[in-house]
Amino acid sequence: MVNEKDIKKALALLGVVLVFVGFYAFDAFYNKRTGKIETEYIVKTDYVDSVRVQGFAVRDEAVTASGKNISVLEKQEGLVYVPIIADGENVAKGGTIALAFSDEQQAENYRLEQEYREKLAAIKDMQNNSDLSYSNVLYLNKQISSEVSDYIALISGSDLSALSASSASIAENMTSKQIAVGEEIDFDQVIGDYNAKIKELKNSYTVVKKLTAPYAGYFVGMVDGYESLQSYDAVRSKKISVGDGEKMLALQAADPGAVYGKIIAQHTWYYTFDVKLSDASVFRTGYWVEVSFEDLGIHNIDMKVYNITETKDDTVTVTLVCTAMNEDLALVRKEAATVKTAEYTGFKISQKALSENDDGVVGVYAVVGNVMMFSPVEVLFYGDGYVIATGKQAVKNSYIKDDVEKFEYYHILKSYDKIIVKGINLEDGNIVD
Repeated sequence: MVNEKDIKKALALLGVVLVFVGFYAFDAFYNKRTGKIETEYIVKTDYVDSVRVQGFAVRDEAVTASGKNISVLEKQEGLVYVPIIADGENVAKGGTIALAFSDEQQAENYRLEQEYREKLAAIKDMQNNSDLSYSNVLYLNKQISSEVSDYIALISGSDLSALSASSASIAENMTSKQIAVGEEIDFDQVIGDYNAKIKELKNSYTVVKKLTAPYAGYFVGMVDGYESLQSYDAVRSKKISVGDGEKMLALQAADPGAVYGKIIAQHTWYYTFDVKLSDASVFRTGYWVEVSFEDLGIHNIDMKVYNITETKDDTVTVTLVCTAMNEDLALVRKEAATVKTAEYTGFKISQKALSENDDGVVGVYAVVGNVMMFSPVEVLFYGDGYVIATGKQAVKNSYIKDDVEKFEYYHILKSYDKIIVKGINLEDGNIVD
């Protein structure tokens, strides 16, 4: 049986509990304390939004009505060709691309003649400028040493088109050094010797054939057999259907046969690929992107989104256009690429940290000291469970002081702020336990 004394003890204990509960409720209400929270530190970062694709390059490599590819320059078997223009240079219609000789010796004699002509031009220039000061002998020594190394490397390589210019440059610098150290040079004697050698070499070969450009364009020495397989006009006129990217990749190269190179009529070319619908959302017609063909060592080429097809079976076909052309880009055909659609600098923030206050402002709660401070943000990019955002200034309150309107601003987010990812009772000014 419960006696009166036990009842009084129970009531006293209950009173103590109520006092403690009331105290903490009062403290939490007036001092705005929070319970347990989860936080993380933020730092500014650069974020690149990109898509990995596999595409097909289409260039203006003309085909006649008969189906013959007139852009490809056929090479006659048994002849030795010497380039007149380098791979990657522009050429006018009818311009000479290469000369053909009946054997290697005659071709070599022609090359030597061109070298002597360049040496002759260099020595004449020296003669006209022999009164100039060539005092930096150490510099010339370094130049000659470097150019000799480059010359040896060219001899070891497969492309010998730059040998002549390299040899002439070495000769010019050697003559410069002679002048710099005060040596006497009999220019008339050297010029006479060069002219005699040029005459001798010119009489030692016969040009059998000239390889000329059928139209103006960009000369490329590589022919891959895909030149006639995809219509340039179809891509340019946007007659591309969803799935055509994969169809282009499935094309099999034709045997180009004996060819010297080809002419690309226009610098404008296209790169077409298929992507999943989830990746296609980052592409907008008319927007610029940066494309890198890493396997070819080509990086950050500016291209524009030219065409986006309708969607079918969760697939979209995208075509990019590029107006740049060089010897490296001319090699692009069936290539994987990284397409960078955007680049952001901001804070990487968990989407769970985003809140919207009573004024409809989106932001996060930063912990400054032991105080929770609402910090407005501008979201630049939504990722998978995170956003890239920057802090921004926003007015919290305004008031009048001395007849002047004053403003109180929210906390502006900065690097290494600690933000709340998870918690309760989130409110600007609350005390964090």
